[in-house]
Amino acid sequence: MRVLFTTTPGWGHVHPMVPLARAFAERGDEVLWAAPAGLRDALERVGFRIEAAGIAFGEGPPPFDPRELMALPARERSTVIFPRVFGGALVPPMLADLLPIVKRFQPDVIVHEVAEFAAAIAAAAAGVPSVTHSLGALMPPEPMAAIGEHVDGLWEELGLSPRPYAGSYTDLYVDICPPSLQSPDMSHVPFVAPLRPVTFASEGEEELPSWPEQCAEDPLVYVTFGTTLAARAAPTETVLEAVRELPVRLLLTVGPQGDPGQFGEQPPNVRIARYIPQTAVLGSCAAVVSHAGSGTMFAALARGIPNVCLPQAADQFQNAEACVRAGAGFAFEPGEVTAPELRDAVEQLLNEPGPRAAAARLSVEIAQMPDPGEVADGIAARYAGS
Repeated sequence: MRVLFTTTPGWGHVHPMVPLARAFAERGDEVLWAAPAGLRDALERVGFRIEAAGIAFGEGPPPFDPRELMALPARERSTVIFPRVFGGALVPPMLADLLPIVKRFQPDVIVHEVAEFAAAIAAAAAGVPSVTHSLGALMPPEPMAAIGEHVDGLWEELGLSPRPYAGSYTDLYVDICPPSLQSPDMSHVPFVAPLRPVTFASEGEEELPSWPEQCAEDPLVYVTFGTTLAARAAPTETVLEAVRELPVRLLLTVGPQGDPGQFGEQPPNVRIARYIPQTAVLGSCAAVVSHAGSGTMFAALARGIPNVCLPQAADQFQNAEACVRAGAGFAFEPGEVTAPELRDAVEQLLNEPGPRAAAARLSVEIAQMPDPGEVADGIAARYAGS
């Protein structure tokens, strides 16, 4: 088969799809990525060929007034950002680049992440199936439906009838969300293929730092706000204040654009780095404090590690709420958490059996989900020669 993967900008949207793309390559299928040029180096480092398609965040006319955005509560900002950015701003240039790529490559199937809406149009125009790959929990139907306001005209320009949810669920939805954390209502998604979320190292050979002998055996608390939020307004100072006085080793990663020195001198039990692969961290980790991004939260739960969730935007609020419902951690609203509250939450994760037992149950659930090879075989059986 020839399999085309498409994505919007941002490594966090690529990472969840790489295991499935690798599984196709290991089957002997021809895999090509269509992605913004800024992702070329990262995709080539993990072994893929890429053709540049679409634009980076921030290119083109601003899709919204930042003052309008900041006037909204944090939970409501994605209702502005998602349709205007991922529908209005990103789709037209992506579609313009994608149509000739599809014509040249002639894929048997196109796999696109859930926030990339040009692929469904290009697939329909070429008469090939499109598979929607999730990034986490199922997006609520309302923002997905709102995409139509921005992309329906693009369907019509190609002589196509616009489809519900911008065509995202027409063929198959690959779902990396553990069932216990998933939305209870998936009735608008007719064809679902579960896929185990898989974490892998993607940035060189960075290793876990060392700590002084006096704290080398203390539990490790990993703090991260991802590769994008980490250098911005995430509450890292509050987390440092909350956790560094505990009898723990604290590892904080601030992202590729962050400055580890910005927090000043820290006690011996604290280490601050730009990036450490989660594969190097989570094997010896006792608790995770994060923005509740799907990649971080699922990777932690796959290891049976409980979480303190500090969601900042988008689906992170859904993830945090699902983690709390499952009993595998705690969540706090943006701007409302204090250092004493955070310290108490981390202490409970370290000392109380309930959250760790719940995380262990989720670990078993994740391990029982189909692996990428099984899902690639299933997609091939479904669409080969279609």
